[in-house]
Amino acid sequence: MKKRSNICLRIKNFFEEVSLSLVLLIFIFVVCMLCLYAVADMVFEDNNPSFDRHVFTSILPYINAANTGMMQVITFFGSAQFLVPANILLILFVLFIKKQQYDALKISAIIIIGTAVLFLLKFLLQRQRPLLPLIAKAHGYSFPSGHSFSSIVFYGMLAYIGYKNIKNNFLKWSLIVLLFMLAGMVGFSRIYLKLHYASDVIAGFSLGIIWLLLAKWILFGKVKIPAE
Repeated sequence: MKKRSNICLRIKNFFEEVSLSLVLLIFIFVVCMLCLYAVADMVFEDNNPSFDRHVFTSILPYINAANTGMMQVITFFGSAQFLVPANILLILFVLFIKKQQYDALKISAIIIIGTAVLFLLKFLLQRQRPLLPLIAKAHGYSFPSGHSFSSIVFYGMLAYIGYKNIKNNFLKWSLIVLLFMLAGMVGFSRIYLKLHYASDVIAGFSLGIIWLLLAKWILFGKVKIPAE
């Protein structure tokens, strides 16, 4: 009887400690896992191109020179040419301005290990890119989208830093929304420019969010960058 009471007390304490934010993050993690599985199954098991063709067809009426130029600018913010120096600056900021050496090391590990996992998946799956891109053809395999993955990881880390440091709620949430909108636009630009299929982009976003949550919960714990 006493043992049963102890078990009930532990269960009660567990549910009291589980916050709404934790439940939401677990829900996001599960949804991303399901999305990644669904698109991978559609592409590699079913070999069904109908979804990607439908997305390309839907975008076709909006393709023009002005939109193409704008998409080229947006896609730059998910490129290695932008994100490599941007990630280095982020690490230097945490290391020298925030003076958090351990956090700088953790952020470096998140970036390096995540990128290694991305390219390993690309190499194993070897999906070819769309045949007729609107601009110069990109190199490498298509699935998952590296621009989408790298954007969600980088801008996600910036959003987390903003969440932990900005005290004004309006500014905090405005920044978070803008950062994730930018990451989303980078993904859309890859589809518009026909450098990736829509399924590649969904997989890249899903994998990026999964990796951020795993890095936070399991591999490194919380990336603690406290406010001044």
